[in-house]
Amino acid sequence: MALLVLSLFSLHMIEATDASFSKHIAQLADISAPALAVSMATADYDTMAMIATAIQKTPEVDKVEIVDRSGMVDLLMQDTSLPIGTPNAMASLSRPIYDGIGNGVQEVGKLNLYFSRPASISTAMWLIIVTGVVASFFLGWASWRFIGTLKARAGSSGDTGGEDGASQSDPEEIREADARPPSDGDDHRLFGHLFESETEMACLISAAGKFVDVSKGWLRKSGYGREDVTGADIGTFLAAPDRDVIGKRLSDLHEQGQPQKGMLRFRHADGSTSDTWFAATAVSAPDGKAFALAVIQDISDLTVEAADTDTAEFADHLTGLVNRIGFEKRLADLIADAKPGCQLACLLVDIDRFKSINDHHGHRASEELLRALVKRWRPSLQKALLSARLGSDEFALVLSGTDARKNAETIAEALCEAARTPFVIGSATMSITVSIGIAHFPENAADSQEFIHFATIASSSCKSEGGNGIRRFEPEMLASRKKRTESEDDIRRGIEESLFEPHFQSVTHLASGKIVGFEALMRLNHPEKGLIPPGEFIAIAEESDRIDLAGRQLFSKALSGLRALGQRHGDEHLHIAINLSPVELTPEKIAFIASELEVYGVDPAQLTVEITEAVFLEDSDRITECLQQLRRIGCRIALDDFGTGYSSLAYLTRFQVDIIKIDQSFIKGLTHPDPAIATRSRRLIEGIAAIATNMDCLMIAEGVEEEEQARHLRTIGVQYAQGFLFSTPLPLSEAMALV
Repeated sequence: MALLVLSLFSLHMIEATDASFSKHIAQLADISAPALAVSMATADYDTMAMIATAIQKTPEVDKVEIVDRSGMVDLLMQDTSLPIGTPNAMASLSRPIYDGIGNGVQEVGKLNLYFSRPASISTAMWLIIVTGVVASFFLGWASWRFIGTLKARAGSSGDTGGEDGASQSDPEEIREADARPPSDGDDHRLFGHLFESETEMACLISAAGKFVDVSKGWLRKSGYGREDVTGADIGTFLAAPDRDVIGKRLSDLHEQGQPQKGMLRFRHADGSTSDTWFAATAVSAPDGKAFALAVIQDISDLTVEAADTDTAEFADHLTGLVNRIGFEKRLADLIADAKPGCQLACLLVDIDRFKSINDHHGHRASEELLRALVKRWRPSLQKALLSARLGSDEFALVLSGTDARKNAETIAEALCEAARTPFVIGSATMSITVSIGIAHFPENAADSQEFIHFATIASSSCKSEGGNGIRRFEPEMLASRKKRTESEDDIRRGIEESLFEPHFQSVTHLASGKIVGFEALMRLNHPEKGLIPPGEFIAIAEESDRIDLAGRQLFSKALSGLRALGQRHGDEHLHIAINLSPVELTPEKIAFIASELEVYGVDPAQLTVEITEAVFLEDSDRITECLQQLRRIGCRIALDDFGTGYSSLAYLTRFQVDIIKIDQSFIKGLTHPDPAIATRSRRLIEGIAAIATNMDCLMIAEGVEEEEQARHLRTIGVQYAQGFLFSTPLPLSEAMALV
């Protein structure tokens, strides 16, 4: 029994050790991500590799992977003793890498750490099992010997207690086990090996804005001694104009929990100053004390004395424009030197659906697209005071002068128009649109950081409304930005807690009035907010690349619901329709659909996959192959919202579809009070019906709300309809009652 108790105690200690081990890995990732953000912002791949190498050399980490926001691996470091790849037994931990400040922070990549957990837990489990068997076997016939053994153990424990006590009181072991709360001098030990770095300028700052500790690299590059730094206010090490800035940044960091980034002028021990780029994130110690962990990079060698943004150090290697660091440096100088009455306009240009293009055409093709785009934009860029490529698919322009407001609109329109003409890259034809946000100084922003931030918010507002347009910054957009952030959190929670569910809208045969199937429409059933309609999250889920995971939840639940509806209806051949967005049409998603159909025992012929014209905008081989694969499986393809796009007829000739869904705008026109509009609507539907008949396609009319509309549709020859006349989208329980 003593062995059993001892094993249980051992397991408890090992689990505590494992928790400490996991905590250490998490802390290592937490402090490394901001350091990597600095390197990614400055395109400093050498430093990125140095950081990754330092992480990988820690005993606990077997593999380090850094991916950009497109999901492509930028850097991979792996223990050479391990086989290439990621063994299944290897645990992993991921941390996002953020760029931006305040509410404008964006995820630009991920840091993935792979590690093998200590094997001691498994050993302890086996020890418990073996000990339990042995103890049970011997307990019945040798209890007196077992008691004697316990007494002997008690005696020997007293003999060795001094050694144990010495071991337990060893300061190094206590620190390693985190057995006591750290003092301020030990707080930096909680945050991994960054403070031992000879190259990284890392510092730990208290909530009061005082240095707790700095890395060896910080001391070496700044020229200060540790005694000069510890306990000193961070503002004393900055140029006077930046002291208020850092105070506000640290306050925002602790109050809002948002990482902070930007440029600061740093004072060295010899009295000289240099431009630095910093990234700070909030961290806390086990005792609850709050800190800011900052990583600083000296960029004085990039800014050069003349601040010439045409130098190679400031150039974006892909497009030849100014890079992010050069842009922010030059913009800060422009605002600092601005005379009273000076007018500046900042245009933030973001390519719509660029990640999808990158995923489906490849990294090289995307780079060629960016180069071709900049070449096409050149006449407009030459009219700007400053133009730059800020990141993967983001560009920025600054205009100056009394006509800056008017010129900003003109140039923005020219950029949009130039982007719309399709690009031929290799064998692929790519069609793109852009979202442009415009902010003004001093009308909107007080400094360079706000200037960029507000232009970014305006661009994001445009993207959230479908993209392909221009938006000027309005203060109300700050509230919209906050709402978007909340929506992103809701989507993330929906995926983690399986909150996405289908609502079923019936599809009715017009001639007989019989229900022949349902369309499964996505809803987010939030525990506190209730049912969230798709208009509030679908576009955001597509942009944030989470629509696939949400769609998988929906599909599995829709198939389960279809089986229940079929059994209740007494018809095992009811059809189910689901919508697939362009980003969801991947070979992996098609394989998932085929697998789930088999799992739920649903005939593929019962599934209709609805697509819109947006699916075809890229005209990629991936789209064609995925649609063909769906047909080979046995699914039907429906072209949704037919007649509302520019090229619906062209797509019918190139892609085989089984069903045409007539857009509800035409259906509403059938009963319009203006007889001319009603007549034109009927003729349009008659034309669509003629096309569908000649193409051997079935027709479904969407948005049927009145019996008169249904009567017109029957006369024209439309076979099926859905809309409020027959049923609103219903949860499964109510749809069951309907059938």
